Amino acid sequence: MSSKTESLYEQLLGRRVLRFDEIVEIARNTLGEDYTRSYINTKYVHHLVQDGRLERVRRGLYVALSPTEEKPQVDKLLVASKIRSAYYLGYHTALEFHGCAYSAHSEAYTCVRPQDRFTPFTFQNYAFKPVFTDDLETEIEEREYRGHSIRVSGKERTFIECLDMVEHAGGWEEALKSLENLGGLEFEKIHRLVLQTGKQILIRKTGLILELLKNSSIFYEHLPESTLKEIEEEVLGAPTYLIRGTGGSLNPRWRLYVPIEFKEKLRGI
Repeated sequence: MSSKTESLYEQLLGRRVLRFDEIVEIARNTLGEDYTRSYINTKYVHHLVQDGRLERVRRGLYVALSPTEEKPQVDKLLVASKIRSAYYLGYHTALEFHGCAYSAHSEAYTCVRPQDRFTPFTFQNYAFKPVFTDDLETEIEEREYRGHSIRVSGKERTFIECLDMVEHAGGWEEALKSLENLGGLEFEKIHRLVLQTGKQILIRKTGLILELLKNSSIFYEHLPESTLKEIEEEVLGAPTYLIRGTGGSLNPRWRLYVPIEFKEKLRGI
């Protein structure tokens, strides 16, 4: 391997996961030449892939492999953060970032606008999936993670979105056991965000789950009753089902039919 290729490889290894655009920028800065993208791909990237120093994840996305690691494991969050430039990490992936996920999952959720959709793919037994959204700004945080700047939903938005699309949070049991450990929430912010959605079912879910977690988790015991009352005042219309197509007993405060097994599951947290 030439000295230039070795110098470039050392820079790439420090980043671990890179878009091709980032490789081009690093190559130009490291080698001190305004090489074309095609030249960098042919002269350096292609050879690094052949030598087993780079591995192609998908078109335009690579991981740098360490020669000292027998079976290098890719960082799922880093890969998910590099698929699109306009994005945020959400749902169970955000729970993992915030350190409260009850269990590790093989899926990673990258939230993008519909026009930036990508085909789901797998890499090293991880499944990378898009979730569509029109809002990439509200309560989205830019955080440092392993030398990279990544975008992830803040705790309050994560809470609400996990209740809204619980299938992306691992299902109800996983979601509840994760959310009970989500500390540092600003409950008034949750109230404000859920009202902004305008979704009656989500307002009811939020009130129900906040009330239940207040009685089961130390992270929610300081939740003001006044906040629950404010959310309750927004509950309008006839009762509906917490889980579509699944019956249960009526919770009159939140006007939700809650399955019996759901309540048993909560008591087991």
